[in-house]
Amino acid sequence: MNLENLQQSLIEWQRTLKLLDWDVSVKVVPHREAEEAWGNVRWNLDEKFADIKLLDPADQSGGMRPYSVEETLVHELLHLHFAPFDAATGTHEQRFQEQAINAIARALVNLKNANLQTQGTTPNP
Repeated sequence: MNLENLQQSLIEWQRTLKLLDWDVSVKVVPHREAEEAWGNVRWNLDEKFADIKLLDPADQSGGMRPYSVEETLVHELLHLHFAPFDAATGTHEQRFQEQAINAIARALVNLKNANLQTQGTTPNP
């Protein structure tokens, strides 16, 4: 996914997730800047702006499931909806929130791709 496609995908998902009132920047970063994750997001809830970093697919290696830039983008955007509830809770609660966000992101991207296949359009990698 090149930068232009990534920007288009960002706008598409902001629209789908009702996050157009947020000023969101996204960039692809090498492994050393990815903070040991496929992606991360930093936000300012009062100002409604966020910066998303996504791991460069060229730097992704192994893992239990394939790396999807789009799914990771959706995951990071979903964090913005959960931001008001992101109090400094225990690690168990954070882990469960991450699991929920993973499941929702995967479901949304799979639904989009299934719809594209039905329409005869190729989904994003």
